[in-house]
Amino acid sequence: MRRCSRTLDKPLLILGLEGEDVAVLMMVFGVPAVLISPSIPVMLLFAAWPALAVFKRGKPEGYVLHFLYKFGMPLQGLLPPGEKRRYGVFTNKEGVR
Repeated sequence: MRRCSRTLDKPLLILGLEGEDVAVLMMVFGVPAVLISPSIPVMLLFAAWPALAVFKRGKPEGYVLHFLYKFGMPLQGLLPPGEKRRYGVFTNKEGVR
């Protein structure tokens, strides 16, 4: 009997971060590097990369995007962030669904 690999569902990591985490870092530090000057944002990127890897340690996949959504960043395909909304089939007292 052959052994089955136990890492079938392991996410692809780039220096300890998932692809979407790398995309968030590139948006935060890449845009200022292109628009202003690359020296300071690149140095901050090299400091933020290990800090984000430590922040994410032990958290589930996609934690950074859910963290940003919780603090107000709108994500396509999700309800607008902010106060908690309740939706139901029946109308409430004001007649609004």
